[in-house]
Amino acid sequence: MKYPRQPLRALLAGLIAFGGATTQAAQPSGGRAESEGAAAAEPPASGLAALGLNLTRAPIVTAGTVSYDLRASQATGESRTVAHLVTGTLLANTYIYQPWFATATGSLGFTAGLATESANPDGSAGPFAEAPRAATRDRFVTGLARVKVFPQSRFPFEFHVERSDSRVDTAAPTSLDFRTQNIGFSQRYRPASNGYTLAASFDRRDQWARGVRDTQHALTGDFGTYWKYHDLTLGAAWNETRRRMSDERSEFRSLLARHNYAPSAAGSLNTTVNWSQSLENRITVPSDLTVLQWSTVGLLRRDNSPLLLTGAVRGLALRDGEGDRDLDSLGLTLGATYELSHNARLSASGSANSTRSNGGAATGLAGAFAANWQGDTIEFKGLRYDWFASTTAAVSMNDDGAAREPADAGNAVQSTAGLQVGHGVSRTFQLTSQSGLLLNAGQTFSIQAGDGQAGPKGADRSVQHNASAAWNVAADGRTGYARLSYNDFTDLGGGPARFQLWNFQLSGNFAINRYQTVGGDFTWQRTDQRIGVDAALPAGAQRVLSRGASGELAYRHQRLFGFQRLRFSSRIKLAQDVLHQPGMLSAIPDRETRAWENRLDWSIGRLESQLIVRLSEVDGRRRDFLMWRIQRSFGN
Repeated sequence: MKYPRQPLRALLAGLIAFGGATTQAAQPSGGRAESEGAAAAEPPASGLAALGLNLTRAPIVTAGTVSYDLRASQATGESRTVAHLVTGTLLANTYIYQPWFATATGSLGFTAGLATESANPDGSAGPFAEAPRAATRDRFVTGLARVKVFPQSRFPFEFHVERSDSRVDTAAPTSLDFRTQNIGFSQRYRPASNGYTLAASFDRRDQWARGVRDTQHALTGDFGTYWKYHDLTLGAAWNETRRRMSDERSEFRSLLARHNYAPSAAGSLNTTVNWSQSLENRITVPSDLTVLQWSTVGLLRRDNSPLLLTGAVRGLALRDGEGDRDLDSLGLTLGATYELSHNARLSASGSANSTRSNGGAATGLAGAFAANWQGDTIEFKGLRYDWFASTTAAVSMNDDGAAREPADAGNAVQSTAGLQVGHGVSRTFQLTSQSGLLLNAGQTFSIQAGDGQAGPKGADRSVQHNASAAWNVAADGRTGYARLSYNDFTDLGGGPARFQLWNFQLSGNFAINRYQTVGGDFTWQRTDQRIGVDAALPAGAQRVLSRGASGELAYRHQRLFGFQRLRFSSRIKLAQDVLHQPGMLSAIPDRETRAWENRLDWSIGRLESQLIVRLSEVDGRRRDFLMWRIQRSFGN
């Protein structure tokens, strides 16, 4: 589609021509012969039609729905609620002038509702139980409008307005009523040369529920360009949130710049600069924090070269307008890695940093050297055996400016040396042509000596064991994966410090037949940590146990009882963490820990019905929710 080169001039000329043609048509005819000649001749074309601009009314594609909702909910310690909602929704889709010029889509919904509430302090009575009730009537409007100008061009513009209400939302059914409204626009631009891109957007979001209303403004802008070996992106964002009832306010501003220079595949230099400011006006403690960060990372490695060079420079400036947390930090790191062979690798690194905070200053230097050896894999009757060894040496020097006695001057310099040796064995069993079992076991021994080590003779010794078993299957209509792992870290020094971790994972999808499927995932984890003997800690605080389980199991039937378009789904969700420490109180859960949701959908032509039953536990209290909707659609 070609665009008019001078659309404004063409539009004005068309209007003039249209006016002239209208004037001529309004003049009286001179006689019968003149009238017959005029009738034989073709009617004069309007000025816009002569310019090829078709202003006939654009077709409007409409559709809509009429629905009735029954919603019932109850929760422990809260009132029972039953709501009846009737909603009419109209959807429309059209274009302005031509589809390439502008498109418009929208929906408008009107809902009338009647809700009744009754006391249910213990949650024992059902939502339909007879009890004195208080009835309230409500009417509200929901909808969406979206206009796109030049949608397929290099400079598309979009304006959108949306208003939603949780009481008529079936995508995320909930017994908590809230409303949201969003108004915004976006603009993008790209020149014909594709040399750069520009994008900007603004949104105002309002959300209110139960007397609390929050308003958020978000403004973003992005710029991107590239030339030769350079790639540059710039971004800016501003976000403000206000709570109307308490006049609390939170504001966030940020600027981000990224530059990448890659003259060849052998080397690259990446620089990132980020500035942000957070302002919070809360009832308790206000906050004003400004952070400036700078990072440059370089990498150099020539083709077929065993040497890899890396370097990084990082800076940080932090300012606290409400406190005394000012901080300035600058650090430099250089590193090199050399591959002697496919088994051996050497690496060295050095760093320097300087920090200033609240009038104090500190500097530090550090260097490290490491050598790693990875042995060749040994295979014997299906077993794979691998082993490795590594050694490290490091020295650091720190000066915080504090005055020291000559005898303590050496404490500013610390050196450490470590040795690590480990081995592992694995075995794969091919159970069937579509499933297999993988077993792994390993052991690692570490020793670290140097300044500050608390073990005997200035050395810390530890051993780590790990084992795992993984099963997987991949066949037609079914996939599955299960893994059980165990890790044990034990300190061999003076204290009985130990950390144990058990982890189990299970996931998969299984097709019972062409209409029924079962799928889900489950994770269980348990940790046991023994800190060791410490006189400063109570006996109960020397051991911490924690366990957690989370998962989801879903069953879907696309043709329940053999009826077409009768679909059923059942989903169970679990998310629970438990921390047990002797002598400490357990924390109260503050989220949804269990949920069981069942959906039944049935459609007959343009008539649709949906039934949702959801049982959940939120904040340690049970919540029951039921929704039934019947809906009739019409139009295109």
